[in-house]
Amino acid sequence: SLDNIAAAIRTGNSSSLAASFQGNVEITIKDAGNSYSKSQAEMVLKNFFGSHQPKTFAVAHQGTSPEGSKYFIGNLSTSTGNYRVFVLFSKAAGAIQEIRFEEQ
Repeated sequence: SLDNIAAAIRTGNSSSLAASFQGNVEITIKDAGNSYSKSQAEMVLKNFFGSHQPKTFAVAHQGTSPEGSKYFIGNLSTSTGNYRVFVLFSKAAGAIQEIRFEEQ
């Protein structure tokens, strides 16, 4: 659920986030993006949260795309700076399809 995912981002819990991933997930951190398997994606996020300790996270906006996929945008404050976080859920898979961390 959205609340569980927001809580996982807020606490930097990569394994809890990975539980919501579909088979492959698109992850973009700053300007570097790639498609990862579930286990690779978990490690990428673990590394990110390890060097960018989350302080606060708040969902700023949520909605549904014309195709029916759900998304939310939030603001993450970390030990190294602030990030805008975009999370897209696949309607078909009912799982996270893409997650982006953009420096603010």
